[in-house]
Amino acid sequence: MEVVETLFRALFESAADAILVVNETGSIVLANASCAAMLGRTPDELVGVSVESLLPARFREHARQRASYARDPRSRPMGAGLTLFVRHADGSEVPVDISLSPLPVAGQRLVSCSLRDLRGRADGPDSLRVQASALRSAANGVVITDATGTITWVNPAATTITGYASDELVGKHTRMLKSGAHDPEFYAVLWRTVLRGETWSGTMVNRRKDGSLYHEEQTIAPVVDDAGVVSNFIAIKRDVSHERRTQDALARAHEDLAARVTEIESLNRKLRDLAIRDPLTGLHNRRYLDDALDHAVARGARSREPLSVVALDLDRFKDVNDNHGHAAGDRVLRHAAEVLRAHVRASDIVGRVGGEEFIVALPGATLTMALGRADQWRTAFAGGSVQGDSGVEVRCTVSIGVAEHCRVNETITETLRRADFALYEAKRGGRNRVVAAAPSPAEPDGR
Repeated sequence: MEVVETLFRALFESAADAILVVNETGSIVLANASCAAMLGRTPDELVGVSVESLLPARFREHARQRASYARDPRSRPMGAGLTLFVRHADGSEVPVDISLSPLPVAGQRLVSCSLRDLRGRADGPDSLRVQASALRSAANGVVITDATGTITWVNPAATTITGYASDELVGKHTRMLKSGAHDPEFYAVLWRTVLRGETWSGTMVNRRKDGSLYHEEQTIAPVVDDAGVVSNFIAIKRDVSHERRTQDALARAHEDLAARVTEIESLNRKLRDLAIRDPLTGLHNRRYLDDALDHAVARGARSREPLSVVALDLDRFKDVNDNHGHAAGDRVLRHAAEVLRAHVRASDIVGRVGGEEFIVALPGATLTMALGRADQWRTAFAGGSVQGDSGVEVRCTVSIGVAEHCRVNETITETLRRADFALYEAKRGGRNRVVAAAPSPAEPDGR
């Protein structure tokens, strides 16, 4: 074990890069021998020193960035970021590249920082020519400005996007491209961001030379000089107008489709209503009523609850049509439907089955209960009136027959027939009456 420790110590001390091990508070806990040449301080002098004290004053955000890294530590290799600077003991600055490696040791969250001295690195003419050629041929627009926003260089892609020639752009402020689509606060936020030395990314609407508007994705990165002062801005631009138009067209197509679906659903509801409802009164029609009565009988058989049916017919309705017009007759029918709707429960089934004939099914209602409900309808209908075509008041009465379904050996059709017979008895008895149907032949055997 001692041999291994000695070997690791030798590797640590002989590393060409300066290595600092820093704890969570930013204090140096270990430094290797290469730190002396880079920083002008021996490893012993560095232990216990804050890592921020080794940086030029302009890097005042380093403590915040280090705290952010400590919350989510991960390995970062050399060449993954911008060139940084450390301060030598004699006050000079040393350009460095760094790598970071989390070191969880004995419950501590340490970080190993390797610093590579970049002094003497040469960016020769060939390298600069390659970089310039790459910028000129880039598909995205590249615009370089000074610290005030005045354009100093553009690549051909930027001239294609804006419609301006390079000599029309260089020397002008970027505000020449403003479209007026953004409020002053939009630009204020942008400038506050880049002047802090931070990169801004977003989409803005600008205006071409021909006056047309275009959507542009931009990333604006500040360039900081050796003194930590923003000297230039580099903007990478991409015209996304076609994409925005496609997105807008797609959004409109979705809206149109949603509207059509809503319209189709509405038409389907209307078609369903037309299939099961009487168009004049809005009540259920005979087709729906037949199915609903079959279901009501089945439910009553399972729950052993009573079921009564009521047959209603308007008295002397032909006279209303003959004397006051068919429009008045229609108003009388609608009035009858309104009376029924106003005095039924949610479980009751109301339908118009003929010209002036209505059927109401009352699940859970005995004959006595149904007779009471029927008399309420008769009274309410007789107390109301409608206007005839000539403006005179038209009144009408209703005759009603009531029958209770016998669950033993009686179909619902036979129950309806008994209610109809009771209705005719009410007519023969003078109209405007409620009559109970005669018992079913099956009743002596029990309901």
